[in-house]
Amino acid sequence: MLNSFRVSWRNITRHKKRFLFTLIAIALGVSVMTSMLIAKATFSNIMDEQERLTAGNADFKIYGTERFFSANDLGDLPDRDEVTEGIALLTKQGFVDMETDSPVQATVNFTGLSDFQNDIMPLPVKKGDVTKEGLILTENTAKLWGKDIGDTVSFQNMGSLEVTAIVYEGGVLNSPKTMEAANFRDFEVIVPLAILQEWVGMSKQITEYRFQVDGILDPQELQAEYERDLAGSDLFVQPVVVDTQQYNNVDGMYFVFDLIAILSIFISAFIAFNMIRTSIIERNNEIAIMKSLGYTSRNVIQLIFKEIGFLAGIGTVLGLSFGVWLGMVVQEILISSIVTQNITYEVEIVSPMIISAIIGIVFPFIAAAIPIYKAGKIPILDAMAGQKSDNVNKINIPRVIIGVLCTVLGLIDNVWAFLLLFIGLVLLFPLWMKLTQYVLRPIIVMLFGFLGKQADRSLKQFEKRNANTAAMLAIGVSLALFMSAALESLPVGLEKDIRATFGGDIIVEKETAWTENEIEALATIEGIEKVEDYAEIPNVTWYSPDDELREFSIFSFSDNNGASMFDLIETIDETSDMPSVYIGDRALAEMGAVVGDIFTFHTPAGETELFIKGTVHSAHYSGYVGFVEEPLVQDFLNWPWNYHIAIDVADEETIPIVLASLWASYGDSIANVDMMQLNIEQAKSGLEGMNDLIVALLILVIAISAIGISNTLFMNTLERTKELGTMRALGFTKSQVRIMIIAEGLLIGITGVVVGILYGILVIYLNATSNQAPAFLEFSVPWSSLVISVAGGIVFTLLASWIPSNSASKISIREAINYG
Repeated sequence: MLNSFRVSWRNITRHKKRFLFTLIAIALGVSVMTSMLIAKATFSNIMDEQERLTAGNADFKIYGTERFFSANDLGDLPDRDEVTEGIALLTKQGFVDMETDSPVQATVNFTGLSDFQNDIMPLPVKKGDVTKEGLILTENTAKLWGKDIGDTVSFQNMGSLEVTAIVYEGGVLNSPKTMEAANFRDFEVIVPLAILQEWVGMSKQITEYRFQVDGILDPQELQAEYERDLAGSDLFVQPVVVDTQQYNNVDGMYFVFDLIAILSIFISAFIAFNMIRTSIIERNNEIAIMKSLGYTSRNVIQLIFKEIGFLAGIGTVLGLSFGVWLGMVVQEILISSIVTQNITYEVEIVSPMIISAIIGIVFPFIAAAIPIYKAGKIPILDAMAGQKSDNVNKINIPRVIIGVLCTVLGLIDNVWAFLLLFIGLVLLFPLWMKLTQYVLRPIIVMLFGFLGKQADRSLKQFEKRNANTAAMLAIGVSLALFMSAALESLPVGLEKDIRATFGGDIIVEKETAWTENEIEALATIEGIEKVEDYAEIPNVTWYSPDDELREFSIFSFSDNNGASMFDLIETIDETSDMPSVYIGDRALAEMGAVVGDIFTFHTPAGETELFIKGTVHSAHYSGYVGFVEEPLVQDFLNWPWNYHIAIDVADEETIPIVLASLWASYGDSIANVDMMQLNIEQAKSGLEGMNDLIVALLILVIAISAIGISNTLFMNTLERTKELGTMRALGFTKSQVRIMIIAEGLLIGITGVVVGILYGILVIYLNATSNQAPAFLEFSVPWSSLVISVAGGIVFTLLASWIPSNSASKISIREAINYG
């Protein structure tokens, strides 16, 4: 008896082209999934690592309600028994002494560090010694300033210092990549605290104090104790929080990656299902003979399991190899599109490969579960008599009912619910196939004549298989249309969102509070139409439902500027004895709270309960923020000063003039300048890079679907070999056979494209009206993408149909008539 593995190998490779195309489909599905998992895991790790570098290894931070406070105000806290290490920091603005096109390009943000030999603030060193006191630059700063280790850098009205270390970008220090970018971002450096205090004449003054505590103590109890000790003072304590949500709103991107990964493996598994199912149907007689010779149902299932094992194993290995390369490419595109700095990172390969390998091997077995079960139940006498149990034209009522149910559930307002819509599409596709064929039949007959009629009749022989294949193409087309609509509407929607809720054309933060006289003086500057001051309380902490520490900022608002800083989504008439807060939509979702709840925050006033009066959307921190009325910020939250102003200008042309006046008047005390137009440009530039990437990935998904069409046509023509031979014997030419097979492929492809477009438009509408979708997404049909989808689907179908049609036309008449 032949080795069972050799038998399985011969069975699976009996039809080499069919095996090859199925193998390619599985490999592509695994590779796309692997690349998406690599990109998601790597980017997530980068964001977490950057946030950890920024937070450092401290457990708590102490700030003042004023930007600077005396180190003496800390009292005996640094000497407490539980404090294992602490460092003091002072942040100040200054200017490097070098020639630049404009003064703003020379601005430097200094961080004075009390102890360079600490474990609290890790720095990713590139060269030099970060433990040696001196000037620490980032690689961008060193490159743009033309400095290296041992060189001396001079600063205007301050002094000079030797460069002792150069570190990678990210974490504590981030500097502009180009001199043009230096117009909008400060250079950031680290210097010894004592030297910075001497340069700026601020002896013993610091901005914050970070410290570690004994790990066995309860952090919440310690925080409560520190808050009691600092009550009534101008100082407040907050735990150090690693929370990437505030600065990185990438959940939507992760969702797209997950969706593409799921659909790619889903489509490739369906192609494998079609192949295994057809292979079993073809071998009914063979399986019956095997059973008559003593093979049990278990033996038959084991043989087929080995066949699937060969297919899944080889496809997964090939897919993993290509997927790792594709994942690295996707990751590079992501970094260049979203991250504005040169950062070091490691590509996360191991866990994505393990997950992809498991899914790549298991999914074909799951897809083939029903055909395998039926193979074990094949009756010997019926199979040997040539009776087939597969009734292709009978409507499967349970399938239709489940399909309708999934479609209805897919209409629920949930980001993952529309996956059920796609499942419903697959289950209902035989009905869609009948309807579309009925509509297209006259067109096909008009184009191809009698050959069109034959193509239409041939498709009915394998209706379920053809419907499954067209459904895969429909899913690819609908997803491509949906993503194109989102990518087209996002730039416009983001711009409208930023303009509506940014607060002004220019945001200026000063190291000292803005006075009424300064605000009045600003209002007189030519080009300025409106000036509003407001407060931003940073590092307000709270706990998520999973008991994870989170933090965000709370902004003050008044009747004058509230409408310009947020859009109200929901509010209630109910009142509370507690002060009211309006929470950004992203933050509210992370809190697990609802409007009307009383929620506990840790603010400069200590543990504070606030009544959630409503939820809002804001461009600030992408909605991961809170808003409180200005009197409450000052009186209840212990934040008495406004360090920020929002400026409206007459037109964008006056912005450079206004900025020049600001720097001339307040340059020594300006801490940060942010501009609405810059935020718009950064948001759009990131989307442009993502657009090309997503489109390329979706084309790959559609290509996998096209492979399914080619594979299906191969199976159809193989099962009709005798029929094709008879047709040739009756006078059909090779070109006529070829045209008939192409017409069959076109019917499958056009059905998939048409239904895919309909479902794509439905998904676009559901997403635009969803309460869980971003507020700036609007319903719009991307007509250019729709045309491309139709053209691309037809072109892919023609290409996929050509190879099987060419093979079918080459079958000799004698071979075909004697087949089977």
